[in-house]
Amino acid sequence: MTNENDTGRSQIDEIMDRGIAALEREQFDVAAELFRQVMQRAPFRLDARNYLAVALDGQFSREDGQTNGRHPATMVATASSAAAAASGRSRATRVRFPVWLAAAAIAITALAIGAVAAVVSYTRHHGVRTFIENLNKPKAPPVNPALEQIAADFKKADSAAAREQFDEALDLLRKTRETAAGLTPPDTRAVDDRIAEVSAAKATAFYSKGNYDKALDAALEGLKLSDASPQLNFLAGRCYERKAMQAFSNNDKVQGRSLCEKACEALEKTVKADPANLAALDLLGKTYSKFNEIKAIETWRLIVKQAPDTPEGKTAKNYLQFRQIQ
Repeated sequence: MTNENDTGRSQIDEIMDRGIAALEREQFDVAAELFRQVMQRAPFRLDARNYLAVALDGQFSREDGQTNGRHPATMVATASSAAAAASGRSRATRVRFPVWLAAAAIAITALAIGAVAAVVSYTRHHGVRTFIENLNKPKAPPVNPALEQIAADFKKADSAAAREQFDEALDLLRKTRETAAGLTPPDTRAVDDRIAEVSAAKATAFYSKGNYDKALDAALEGLKLSDASPQLNFLAGRCYERKAMQAFSNNDKVQGRSLCEKACEALEKTVKADPANLAALDLLGKTYSKFNEIKAIETWRLIVKQAPDTPEGKTAKNYLQFRQIQ
């Protein structure tokens, strides 16, 4: 198990390094996708979330033909500082900000550091005179108060979730969703994503304590707003699989099969959204083997083809060899 965890962390760190390199090359769309992959596999990586916000901010500036005065290296340093200053407690972090929320998040978390770094970088490359001339240019219009309120609510919800006060965070986010629904045009996507990530953190907390019923309830509640969420579907699949094993141990084969089918349905959604999620594929193959040998073999072959040298790939090979199947 330790080797499997180390392998997973190594893969995640590799994706993080690729994302940071892309960010420094100003390949913001590539960097954003890589940081999303990290958050899908490690929902509590706060540094990935901060880097994602930087990448989205860069996309926003490029799409509007504007510049925020920050060099990519400064933006990466700012994200690293923000992550280092955080409490370090694990929590779900998969967030897709609209452009306005990305800008607001950057302003809130790194205003002081970013401003100083921007002045130093800009004056070094363009000179004091050019910098002063730009200061005299017309200022951007003020931010919509409703957007400022949403950003403030997000910060409060993050703080509550960090303390594992998940219900408090979710109640606040549901009220925030009403504010977002009143925008012109309505935009609730970011709030729905945040509700999904807090629900995933709540479900994970219950799952780690062996309370699969409450963990499943939390995951299903989050799926009401984000039915394609890979994290929530994976958590739901794991809960269904654990409950199925309990049913089988009680000699309730009918209930066990029914729960296995629900587990596979949730895990299939996870794999559809994230085909490289080996943990989901591994659990999918094991669960299919309880009631559908053909689907189990298909899944194991897919793992071997996709990642033959990983722990999951070696396990899949063993299953196939045990059944004398190539």
